[in-house]
Amino acid sequence: MAKIIIVEDDFKVANIYKNRLTEEGHQILIAADIQAADLIAREKPDLVLLDILMPKINGLTILREVKAQNELADIPFLVLTNVEDATEVQQAIELGASGYLVKADTSLDLLAQKVNEVLSAGAIATGVKA
Repeated sequence: MAKIIIVEDDFKVANIYKNRLTEEGHQILIAADIQAADLIAREKPDLVLLDILMPKINGLTILREVKAQNELADIPFLVLTNVEDATEVQQAIELGASGYLVKADTSLDLLAQKVNEVLSAGAIATGVKA
């Protein structure tokens, strides 16, 4: 079971993701935009699902802040947003995101598959068996 933080300002959407990923056996926490970095630092999750467009802070700012902290730098981020701009995608990957999914093009099953792929890759990279 992995601990996953969903950073999403739309709690209805966040709960849909939470319900689907809970079915996969994961422990899910939800953070609104402004509290996300603190929750990530406190909980040290196995994965963060990150929206970019939020009212109080840009998701890329959260990604940058978390990745700048040595003790948190290895936490994988999977960007899940409706921003399809190539510049945003490139910036997210350069900042250390493990992947970038467009919400409108991502079914719940595909989301679960990608989450499990990123978690497995992280386990392999750290020498932990998935």
